[in-house]
Amino acid sequence: MDLVRHLEYFTAIAAEGHFGRAAQRLDMRQPPLSQGLRRLEEELGTRLFDRGPAGVRLTEAGRALLPAAQRVLDEVQQLHLLARRRPGPGRELVRIRIAPGLGRAHYTRLVAACRQAVPEADIEVGEQTSRDQTRDLLAGRAEVGVLREPVVARGLALGPVLDVPLRCIAPDDGSVPRSIRLRDLTGYELLLPAREHAPAAHDELLAMCERHGFLPRAVREMADERVARGLIAAGGVVAFTTDPPGLDDGVRIADLDGEPLTLTLRVAWVGTPSPAAGRLSDVLQEVLGEHRRSSPDGPSPRPVSEVPAL
Repeated sequence: MDLVRHLEYFTAIAAEGHFGRAAQRLDMRQPPLSQGLRRLEEELGTRLFDRGPAGVRLTEAGRALLPAAQRVLDEVQQLHLLARRRPGPGRELVRIRIAPGLGRAHYTRLVAACRQAVPEADIEVGEQTSRDQTRDLLAGRAEVGVLREPVVARGLALGPVLDVPLRCIAPDDGSVPRSIRLRDLTGYELLLPAREHAPAAHDELLAMCERHGFLPRAVREMADERVARGLIAAGGVVAFTTDPPGLDDGVRIADLDGEPLTLTLRVAWVGTPSPAAGRLSDVLQEVLGEHRRSSPDGPSPRPVSEVPAL
């Protein structure tokens, strides 16, 4: 059995909540898709979906296995990208690492702006936890990072604090008010990036939800926002994103009253960056700059020395 292909079937069905739409997404007919899912369920020894007239819903086992399936597919995609990459002779390679949490529209905008700003360099952009970013920046395995606050590492230079407002991704089924307050979400499951990505930021976000009256029925790991939107569209689940308000494939992105939640970020580098890396640091801060917070540190970067580097 081609496990990677069958995991693609699994994640596509989870995202679409419907065999027909998943088959269209994968550019294939529905019968082979259904047969492939059955083979995967037999291989794993568990049922991944409950079938119904209106579509399909993940079982408890399916919910548990989905993040791992997405990670496998992400690793396979990264393997193909690394194999195909051929930096041009004499071209500088600038590696940018971004902490998980940005919405897909925000992420796309950042990547496009970086590539347009420095066409003479090869730019590699990827998601990475703040802890791993810190290690790679200090070891020279990355040139620029976008870290989640609080940052606790000696030896980094940091740009100003950037607060990006978080919005709610909710089912577009009328179950959530158009004007969303956090307390309106009580009883829903909440999808968040894994706590290990940024433990302090994760805990503070949950504490802010609780202070505003939102007590999630369960908190689950969100491996990929594309898959998360499929789960949300099926009902009973919400998440947060930095993307702008609007409707999209069965989900609604809406502002939270009073903007009580933010994604707090800082651009980071080590020492004196190369001209290309320096320009890219400026571009990252410019794209996120509308959310710049006035802070005692001022706009100039500063070294961080709260605790030794991990």
